[in-house]
Amino acid sequence: MNAWAKDWKRAVLLLAAIGAVALLHYRTPTTHLWAHPLLQRAYYLPILLAALWFGWRGGLAAAALASVSYIPHIVMAWKTQPEYTAAQYVEIGMFFLIAALTGILADDERAQRRRVEETAHQLAEVNGQLQRSFEQLRRADHLSALGELSAGLAHEIRNPLGSIEGAVQILGRPQLPEDTRTEFTRLASHEVSRLKGLLTNFLEFARPQPPRVIASEIGLLLESVVKVAWETAKIANVDIRVERAESLPLVSVDPEQIKQVLLNLVINAVQATPDGGRITLRANQEGDWIWAEVEDEGVGIPAEDLERIFDPFFTTRSNGTGLGLSIAYQIVSQHGGHIATRRNPQRGMTFSVTLPVFQTAAVHTGGRSA
Repeated sequence: MNAWAKDWKRAVLLLAAIGAVALLHYRTPTTHLWAHPLLQRAYYLPILLAALWFGWRGGLAAAALASVSYIPHIVMAWKTQPEYTAAQYVEIGMFFLIAALTGILADDERAQRRRVEETAHQLAEVNGQLQRSFEQLRRADHLSALGELSAGLAHEIRNPLGSIEGAVQILGRPQLPEDTRTEFTRLASHEVSRLKGLLTNFLEFARPQPPRVIASEIGLLLESVVKVAWETAKIANVDIRVERAESLPLVSVDPEQIKQVLLNLVINAVQATPDGGRITLRANQEGDWIWAEVEDEGVGIPAEDLERIFDPFFTTRSNGTGLGLSIAYQIVSQHGGHIATRRNPQRGMTFSVTLPVFQTAAVHTGGRSA
């Protein structure tokens, strides 16, 4: 039903209501003194509805129509009682007063509602524009990240390919001494292995495997990582120790993936820590989370590089690929956790991995805990 038809039906209803009250007034004998005050107040119902539906103009129109219907009855039926007649004329004045006040309030409420609706509509339009802008920025950011990723991969591949190309050219020379041939063959083989490792890391970053989450002990994971990294740390003359709280709850993780993350952090710490330094692995609980820290006494990371260390192909080491921390970030994120870093007060860095406490409903069957 459109607005015009709705208003028309309301107007007909109000006319019928005023006519019905007037008819009852004229048909009711004046001897029924109790009935006439009730009928007189009955005019207020259509007057109030007219003011609410059509504003102060509609309310005054209804009041005027009610007055025109009611005044002849006053003149004809109550002319012998001037005091009662005066009270009825005062009542007619109240028709107009109530109609005007109610209509003004109704108009004000409608105006406020329109302003709210207009504001909501404007906000919806602005929100839609923001969403479209966000999608455009997201696509642009995705393309930018893809471009940086491709450029980084191309840069990392160029170096070993250049070495392999040079080695192949030298190996193709006639009368090449055997020891030189062996040396460049070893160089080419080393660069091929390096290239394969780079591509493997890139595939792990581009297509990460979903974690097979089971209940695991963070302490056993730390001990397992220390055992693997112990020989590397010993050669670098770096001490590794583990500090963990007692009776820590289990964590919901893929143990092999989390060991990969922690081992990457420990190896990075070993490479950054000077001779005779120390690396400390800690584990503790905070609410429904377990955090594991790897603290080193190395040279640290420049403050301007802290926001980029988890970006693909960003590295502060000349021989690094820049994918290790990116892969670690992805793995921890897939576990619903968080990885962060901070500069230590004295020297070195601390990497913190936060993981969720074991939840039965989130665990896959099968697998090992460490």
